[in-house]
Amino acid sequence: MPSAPRCVALVGPYLSGKTSLLEAMLFASGTTGRHGSVRDGNSVGDHSAEARARQMSTEINVANATFLEDPWTILDCPGNVELLYEAQQAMLVADVVVVVCEPEVERAVTVSALLRFLSRHQIPHMLYINKLDTASARVRDVLAALQAYSDQPLVLRQVPLRNAETIDGYVDLVSERAYHYRPGQASDLIPLPDGFWDREAETRTQLVEKLADFDDALLEQLLEDVQPSKEEIYKHLTKDFQKNLIVPVFLGAATQDHGARRLWKALRHETPGPEVTMARLGIKPEGEPMAQVFKTYHLPHTGKLSLSRVWRGTISEGNVLNGVRVAGVVRLLGAQHEKTTSAKAGEVVGLTRMDEINTGAVLT
Repeated sequence: MPSAPRCVALVGPYLSGKTSLLEAMLFASGTTGRHGSVRDGNSVGDHSAEARARQMSTEINVANATFLEDPWTILDCPGNVELLYEAQQAMLVADVVVVVCEPEVERAVTVSALLRFLSRHQIPHMLYINKLDTASARVRDVLAALQAYSDQPLVLRQVPLRNAETIDGYVDLVSERAYHYRPGQASDLIPLPDGFWDREAETRTQLVEKLADFDDALLEQLLEDVQPSKEEIYKHLTKDFQKNLIVPVFLGAATQDHGARRLWKALRHETPGPEVTMARLGIKPEGEPMAQVFKTYHLPHTGKLSLSRVWRGTISEGNVLNGVRVAGVVRLLGAQHEKTTSAKAGEVVGLTRMDEINTGAVLT
C-alpha cells in the first residue's frame, strides 16, 4: 500500500548541484522521460526566465513525483545565502532534508548554517556528497571536514569504487554488495573487488559502532564479538535517523544519474511520515482541515499562488479558509500546474488567488 504523501527538501550552497539532483531523481522515478539539464535550459527546476538567465535557482522549485507507488513532493531550494529564509521555510515543513554537499574539504563550511538550523529544529536530514565524478579529495577527508559542522555523527553508507581515475560504482556498507553505475539506468550488481574488506572493514565497523552508541543491546553484542544481522542494522539506522540521532551520508554525481536511485530507496524506507513532522511542529492530529502556506508565488498569468502543505483533513476548491475562498487547487511539476479538486493530508499543493493570505499563514 502506498505511504502517506511525504515531502523532501533539497538544500545546499550555490553550485552544489541541487537542481541537477532534482532532475536525476525525477528521471530515476519515471516522473520525467529524460534527465533535464539546467545548462541546456530543459530542466523541470529553474524554469523561470530569471533562473535560466542567471543559471541558478531564484526560488523554490516544486515537483510532485511518485517512486515505487509512494507519492512525494520534492522542494529544490535556492542556495544563495540571500534566499536562506526561503530554504528555511521549506525545511520546516519537510519530513526529511537532503543537504547537497560539494566533494571538497575547504567547501565543508558552506553547509554549516544549514546543519545548525536542522539540528536546532530537530529535522531528520541526510547528506549527499555530489560531483564525485570530478572530485580530487578523498571521501573520508571530506567526511571529516563535514563532521566538524554537524552536531550528530555522520554515518557513511557507501564507499566509492574507482576504476583508474574515475569513480564508476560503490559498495553499500550495510548490504555488503557492490554496484557498477549505468547512466540513466539502475546500477549493475557486481562482485566485490578483491581485497575490498581488507581495506574497508574498519569503515563498516565504524558504522555499526556509531549505532551502538544509542542502543545498549547492540553495544553488548559488539562487546561479545557478535555481529548484528543486516536487517538489525537497517532497523537501527531507520530508528536513529528518524530520531535525528545520526546523519546518513550518500554519494553520487547527479549530472551522471549516479546515486539518485540509492538515495530514493533510502528516502522511501527511512523517512518518517507527515504525522511525525506534525508532532515536531506541535500540530495536533485531530481537528478541522488545516494547511500551512510556506511560499508565495506571483505568476504573470494566474496571479497569486500560495504553496501550502496540508496537515489535516482535505482542502478542496471552494473551501473558505481564514475567511478567504480557495479559488483552485493545483499540483506542481516545475512550470506545469495540474488542476485538482482537492488535496489530502501530507500533500503539497498550490492554492490559487488567495490574495489576502501571506506566507507563513496557517489556514483553517
